Amino acid sequence: YMKQRVQAFRPGGFEAKRLSKMPVAIVIGDTLLVHGGLREKHVKYGVERMNKEMAAWLAGPPKFRGADKPEIIDESDSPIWARLYSTPTPKSSAEMELEEVCKALKVKRMVVGHTPQLRGINAFVSEDNYEVWRTDTGMSSGMMSGPLECLEVLRDGTTHVLTTDGVVPAALRMPDVEGDFMD
Repeated sequence: YMKQRVQAFRPGGFEAKRLSKMPVAIVIGDTLLVHGGLREKHVKYGVERMNKEMAAWLAGPPKFRGADKPEIIDESDSPIWARLYSTPTPKSSAEMELEEVCKALKVKRMVVGHTPQLRGINAFVSEDNYEVWRTDTGMSSGMMSGPLECLEVLRDGTTHVLTTDGVVPAALRMPDVEGDFMD
């Protein structure tokens, strides 16, 4: 089964072509959505450039003509793999970087996945009120069988956490209410 999986996700494969139609990072309204996290160097590189290069590489030949995976995506702190915003209490350097990225992209919040959160969807709020929402609950049975939850961001910027028990106002998932998260 692994051979088929590898072929499906290899550039030009069925799943890779499907993923090539999805951006690595996207801004919708005042929200940035990205799998792992966007860093200042990614903003400087260019979000559109990164999205185009990744799409072309995943789609496979003839679009990308067999070139290597874009370096910006292959690094351990790439938008796919970054975890600096997902630790329960991000370091002050991560907080400052979150603020710079949000300011540069003119957004209020970053929404990330990739790093399961033991307490469900939660937010870290910077000193200047920029938010990073960590939405990976590890709900897959192959992971942690975490809670089934979803972050809702309304057009006016209001956020809620949707759970199987109902709607949870965002304020109840922020450190002010929950206290510091365990590292």
